[in-house]
Amino acid sequence: MTHLAGHIRAGRLVPLALVCLGLAGACTREDETALRARLAEWFSIGETLAFHAERDCAAAVFRLTSPDVKAQMPLASGVRAMLLQLERQGRAALDMRGVSPDEGLVAVVDIDRPLGMSMRRAALEGRVCMTASTEDAFLRALQNRRGVLAWDSVSGTIIILDPDSGLLVAAMGAV
Repeated sequence: MTHLAGHIRAGRLVPLALVCLGLAGACTREDETALRARLAEWFSIGETLAFHAERDCAAAVFRLTSPDVKAQMPLASGVRAMLLQLERQGRAALDMRGVSPDEGLVAVVDIDRPLGMSMRRAALEGRVCMTASTEDAFLRALQNRRGVLAWDSVSGTIIILDPDSGLLVAAMGAV
């Protein structure tokens, strides 16, 4: 107790309080600029239509300038190929024609339950940061049989490209 009192008397409480305040400001999951920069490496995105982040979640909707997946995001046409790319590079997209991202996610759970549950958790926890319109875009993209499901295991981000609406939706839960 006397040790703490000595720090307070020495004027060290103010710098400590400033450090704590600085850390409190950094309690959002990820800021828009960082998310945009990361997603722009893999997808052709335009304006941000929605973004919200808190300590345990983040969600965003971007307008696509092109529905193509860039070469930096490994693209697989089957779940096993996606899992292999995730193991190699930590990120991958799944484009199974005629299969919705939701059905692809179920297939991931069936083959690799821990990974599939991590992806589902990111989507569910990310919904906390979604407005009604963001959630609507997310659910529509999830059900679109022409949609593309992507996962970035480093950041725990689930990403859905919806070529019909021209939107890219991303969600993250707690780290």
